[in-house]
Amino acid sequence: MTTNEKTIALTGATGAMGGEVLKSLMESDNNFKVRCILFSAEKRIPSFVSKLLKKYRKRIYAFRGDIACPEDCARLLDGADYLVHCAALIPPKSDHNPHGTYLSNFVGTKNLVDEIIAKGNTVKYVHIATVAVYGNRSFPHVWGRVGDPIISSDYDAYSQYKLKAERYVLDSGLKNFVSLRQTAVLHKYMFANNLKDGLMFHTSWNCPLEWVTDVDSGILIRHLVEYDLNNKLDGFWNNIYNIGGGKNCRLTGFETFEQCFSVMGLHTKKIFKPNWNIARNFHGVWFYDSDKLNEYLNYRTENNEIFWKRMGKKYAIFKLAKIVPSALISKLIIRRLFKNTNAPKYWIKHRIDGRVKAFYGSYEAYEKIGTDWKGYPLLCEGKTENGEIDYEALKNVKNAKALLLEHGYDESKPLAKLDFADLNGAAGFRGGKCLSTDYGGNIYKKISWQCRCGHIFESAPHTILKGGYWCPKCCEPKPWRYGAIADIPFYAQVYFDTHTREEVNDVYPLSEHEDDFIVNK
Repeated sequence: MTTNEKTIALTGATGAMGGEVLKSLMESDNNFKVRCILFSAEKRIPSFVSKLLKKYRKRIYAFRGDIACPEDCARLLDGADYLVHCAALIPPKSDHNPHGTYLSNFVGTKNLVDEIIAKGNTVKYVHIATVAVYGNRSFPHVWGRVGDPIISSDYDAYSQYKLKAERYVLDSGLKNFVSLRQTAVLHKYMFANNLKDGLMFHTSWNCPLEWVTDVDSGILIRHLVEYDLNNKLDGFWNNIYNIGGGKNCRLTGFETFEQCFSVMGLHTKKIFKPNWNIARNFHGVWFYDSDKLNEYLNYRTENNEIFWKRMGKKYAIFKLAKIVPSALISKLIIRRLFKNTNAPKYWIKHRIDGRVKAFYGSYEAYEKIGTDWKGYPLLCEGKTENGEIDYEALKNVKNAKALLLEHGYDESKPLAKLDFADLNGAAGFRGGKCLSTDYGGNIYKKISWQCRCGHIFESAPHTILKGGYWCPKCCEPKPWRYGAIADIPFYAQVYFDTHTREEVNDVYPLSEHEDDFIVNK
């Protein structure tokens, strides 16, 4: 079979990343063929994707289906050489539909993996994971890397099932896989999406965000397949990587808003108040190791500024905002979203205790933030609650090593060279121990572990040490009760950056009454 006969199965083609992947694959000189499954419950296909389906109809086979249905997964993978799995229910839709998120983000992934194995385990699988699996990160631990603790943010059904799905991939026995933890994506639909939901208030002002554009994400996947076919990816497969835009795409939440508004000639402080946005319990981190993936795939062609200029040409509101007063923009566009059930102002007004507690710490903490920017410590301005810092030095990757989290083992040794003393050391750092004695250096072979609560589980050393996973019962909680593991050294490194010792018994149930809140139980 020649390279131009290769077939790529693609999920999520109507999404922000999937659509760009489809476009980029069609632009390849390799003349790839693509099989797409279009979610049957989705009524409208974006015009961007519809044009691609029409233009390349001889090379794209698309059908309606649902990856939660095994038969549809089998149909998708028929004759495929690669599978690129972009499909997922993401915020804000995932915030309002936890069960649909479970079906899309976990069940769909499981079905695809099972089908690859059933078909002989020859398809090369590209899994799009997410930065959200790292949970809330804040100063001083703004830098992250593969192997850091996997800990979902409370109430985040999206990350809850994405981490469950990635773990299934890592422990599945796939012969050729790669998990790409996608960072926050600047995409063509984000501005419109944020005007429909309270999600925009979920970006903490000081959270570290390393962006990447939708266009570069598409180029990344095209290069992955092209380079693999040309034998340029030695050592690439069967690993986990962080997708990030690099140095010029690392900002805080506040800087991200400011960059967007600057295209309109506006400023964040004129439109928002400090306490409108959550104080914690989000997700985002600057990737210490995202350059590693770019060294393999050479995908970075854009930065945030280029993206926002592109959006300025696309949306009329960017031009309109230049002649409309900031106060009116704030009133007509931003404040109207206070009534949305996903908005913090809604939680405060309706006394939704669980949400307020999870995202602010308390009603008192919310009130303390206030509405005056003069008293708010913006990290990008070199201010923290405990004093001033050199923000540019903080952002310099050369200084990041001292701020990285510990993983509990000697990382200078290759995983395959670790002995049981090393594995037990890593397990002890996670509050447990390694039970197996038959290891053999196979980092992808599942072995037995025990957590401090006595749960015995099987997982590969690669999944635990490089994936950042631990006990599936304690660390994939349903309900969310991460305070229960907060004193374990591996997790304490980040949990107490934004939580107090008094919160370790807090529980946030996931149920039809998911805003119920239980304290000290």
